[in-house]
Amino acid sequence: MVSDEDAGASRRALLTGAGATLASAGALALGGCGHKARTGSKAIKRAGPHVQQSDLPILESLLALERRTVAAYTAGSPLLSRADAKTAKQFLNQELEHTGELLSLIKAGGGGKGPPREASYALGNPTDDLQVLQLLHALERAQVAAYLDAIPKLAPGAVRAAASSILASDAQHIAVIRSSLGLVAAPSPFVTGNE
Repeated sequence: MVSDEDAGASRRALLTGAGATLASAGALALGGCGHKARTGSKAIKRAGPHVQQSDLPILESLLALERRTVAAYTAGSPLLSRADAKTAKQFLNQELEHTGELLSLIKAGGGGKGPPREASYALGNPTDDLQVLQLLHALERAQVAAYLDAIPKLAPGAVRAAASSILASDAQHIAVIRSSLGLVAAPSPFVTGNE
């Protein structure tokens, strides 16, 4: 016969084990946020001839979104609190790596230097930490939605893998920004861009 005390201890052990597992998984997921993407010649070697002409317009549109987000991180960082600015600097560096990765893929596909940068971006007029975080959240969500749409259209292999890696990084950015906004980091088990 099992007593109520034994059942309570068993539930506690189960929940403690589950909590440790979730904490470990969260640490691993956040650890991937700092992973360096292969850019430049490494990305070209990895992509090789797998970048098809049909991939170029898709990659160029993704590059345009990344550049807009880089501009937002650059312009918005001075308005952020110290802690948020530190995180934004890390995310800016990762967004720059994403642009390098996409440029390398475009070059590997025969797209030359890629499309020119915009002279300016319509980012609104955020004036404080909250408004900048809301802008960054919206831009990261737009990127995730674009990658989710683009990945099935890209050539299988290295190109699709590179886009998927960038998607995962941007999804992690969303979770951290949501936490800074006081929201649940991951409101759904699936990343959709609608978070």
